[in-house]
Amino acid sequence: MVSKGTINRELIQRIKEAIPPLPHIIKNIVNFTYYEEVSVDKLAEEITKEPELAGEILKFINSNVFSLVRVNSLQHAIVVLGTYNIARISIAFWVKKLMGEKILEGYLQRKNELAIQSFVGAYATKRLCSLIAPALEYTAFTASALRNVGKMISDSYVFLTRKDIVSEMFKGKSLVEAEESIFGISFPEINYIVAESWGLGDELRIPIRYFKRPETLPPDVSADIKLITYAVHLGDIVAQMSGIGASFDNIIDRFSRNTFIVLKIDETTIENLLAELCARADLILSEFFGAELKEIGK
Repeated sequence: MVSKGTINRELIQRIKEAIPPLPHIIKNIVNFTYYEEVSVDKLAEEITKEPELAGEILKFINSNVFSLVRVNSLQHAIVVLGTYNIARISIAFWVKKLMGEKILEGYLQRKNELAIQSFVGAYATKRLCSLIAPALEYTAFTASALRNVGKMISDSYVFLTRKDIVSEMFKGKSLVEAEESIFGISFPEINYIVAESWGLGDELRIPIRYFKRPETLPPDVSADIKLITYAVHLGDIVAQMSGIGASFDNIIDRFSRNTFIVLKIDETTIENLLAELCARADLILSEFFGAELKEIGK
C-alpha cells in the first residue's frame, strides 16, 4: 500500500504484474484487424479455436436485444459486420468471461456481478450509438464493456481501504476522486494501463480512461473518440440508474456538463434509454447470463 494521495513506480509495477495476459487467440484476432489484410475464412478459423468465444459472438449477433442482424455462421457474421467489428466484439466477450470469474471483495460484488453491470452499461452505450452514430456502435459497445476492467486489479486496494473511501465519498467525492485520494490511482487509470498492456488502440483505451470525467479529455482527441467517451459515460450512468449488478459505490454520478452538447441529445433520450433498458433487462440477463445468474445469491 502507498501513502495517501501518492503514486509511484512501485505501485505501477505491481499493477502491471497483476494484469491478466491477453490470450494468444485474442491477440491474433486484434492483430489481424489492426495490421493485416485477413480473409474471412482465416479470421473465422482463429475465432473457432475458442469455441466458447465463437458461441458468444454468434449469440450476440443473433440476439433479440443486441442486434437486428441474423446470421448462420461466423463467416456470415464477419461479412455482414466486418473484421474490425468482429474483433472488437471478441475482446468484449473475452473480458466478460474474465470479469465473470471474479468475486470483488473490495467493491462488494459477487461472482458475475461486475460482468453484468459492465454488460448492462454496454447495452445502453450501444443502443445510444445506434441512434446517434451507428458506425461507432460496436467500438462503443466494446469500450463500455471494458470500462470496469481495472476494478479487478484495484479491488485489493479498495478492500484494504474501503472505510476510508466511503468516508471520502460521504464528503462529496466521487469514487474516482476517493480512490485517487486514498491510494493514489483510480480504476479508470488502471483501465488505461491494462489496455496499453494488451496493445489496444486509442479508440478503446482513451474512452475507458476518461469515461468518468470526459470533460478532461485531451483537446486533440478525434471527434469519434470524444463521442465514444461521452457515450460510455452516459451508458455507465444509465447502468447505475438501473441498479443492475451494482457494487457498493453505486452512487449515481452526475452527467458531465458537455454530455448533451457532444452527443446532441436531450433528457428525453436518457429517459427513453433507461425505460428501454429496464424493460429489456430480464431478456438481456437471460440471453447472456442465464447459467451464470445461478451463481448470484449463493
